[in-house]
Amino acid sequence: MSPEPLPSPVPSPFPHLLDPTRFTGTVDGRPTALFLLSNARGMVVAITNLGAKVLQIVVPDRHGVLDDVALGYDSLDAVLTGSPSMGAFVGRYAGRIGGARFTLAGIEHRLTPNAGAHCIHGGPRGARHRAFDARQVDAQTLELHHRFLTTEDDFPGTLDLQLTYRLTDDNALVIEHLATALDDPGPASFTSHIYFNLDGVTEGQTIDGHVLHVPHANEVLATGLDGIATGKRVSLNGHVHDLRSAKTLGALPDIDLSYPLDAHPDNEARLCAQLRSEASGRSLDVWTTEPLLQVYTAGQLGAAEKPDVGKRGVRHRPRSAVCLEPQWFPNAPNCPTLPQNLVAPGRPYRGTTVYRFGVIGAEAESARPVKR
Repeated sequence: MSPEPLPSPVPSPFPHLLDPTRFTGTVDGRPTALFLLSNARGMVVAITNLGAKVLQIVVPDRHGVLDDVALGYDSLDAVLTGSPSMGAFVGRYAGRIGGARFTLAGIEHRLTPNAGAHCIHGGPRGARHRAFDARQVDAQTLELHHRFLTTEDDFPGTLDLQLTYRLTDDNALVIEHLATALDDPGPASFTSHIYFNLDGVTEGQTIDGHVLHVPHANEVLATGLDGIATGKRVSLNGHVHDLRSAKTLGALPDIDLSYPLDAHPDNEARLCAQLRSEASGRSLDVWTTEPLLQVYTAGQLGAAEKPDVGKRGVRHRPRSAVCLEPQWFPNAPNCPTLPQNLVAPGRPYRGTTVYRFGVIGAEAESARPVKR
């Protein structure tokens, strides 16, 4: 008689969950808070409404042991003084816009520079720095809202953003946005800037042992001075950062590149990246409706003289995480050869990105973007 299969182990509770009381405050007169999403399998995601930032993701390894796989901070003060992109939902335009200006319909729009002479990630009044309205619907769903105004960020048009974080029962974090133009048209590109390390967030931990696969990108965007996209593309044939076959990150130079993705005829979420760590056995599959993936191995993180200190006193150092950021094309408003994303009344901008966590060898569910 065959023995009965053993039940799946229930993960022991993670002892270092972030404390919501340490995120209570105000920014620009708006209240701040921390929200904890959780599912029945022990996965927990901690999100602050300041910048809609994901500051903690707790998932099991191959042995069912829970650990934190996202870099972040443990208090409102630390968020305010730390890296503004850490875990942020970036907008209203992700990436760099060269010269902090662009022309639309014959009118030049001047933005506020915040990266030398350029504008990055929406500028100094972009989403990274704003306190969203937030409502936790249930244990697994957080809804956020922000309205972008020209008087605050210099981009044309009033843009209304509805953002949802949803945790599923198969350990996927689903991020859905709907941006609606309320008056004048303008460019928009949103992305999630989570810093991942599948081996956990501990002092000296790097992503050099992680394996990354970007199967559906045959080119990268060419960049010029200060990493500004020129509008040209470079074939990945013979390129050191060709990720169409899986590569160990420690064998590659630092990556901060834009990978245009193969078009999807139905504009549905499709697999754009797979990250694996043999050390922990954790896996991460990324699905998106966005047309481009920015890959960043955090070569500049914590490189300044002043240390960048995260949760439990861990100092963030170069290559201690990797960011997988689905978005539209950086600097596209200045590059007519690149696809443009112009949001106008009657033409909203919808997007979905799914970060699904699993373990190596138990990945059959990866064939589907999300289970509700």
